[in-house]
Amino acid sequence: MASTSSEKKKKITPKAQPAPQVTIGAQISFVRKIIIGLFIVGYWVFFYWFQEP
Repeated sequence: MASTSSEKKKKITPKAQPAPQVTIGAQISFVRKIIIGLFIVGYWVFFYWFQEP
């Protein structure tokens, strides 16, 4: 029983849908991340760099 080339080309592949992307928590924009980072650096500079001995 020889199979033809058209039968070899027909391979059954499952039609799996990609998993939906789940985001947990709030999405923060890039600009807000920069502002928050500047506040953190400012806090560090103010309280640690300018301390009196």
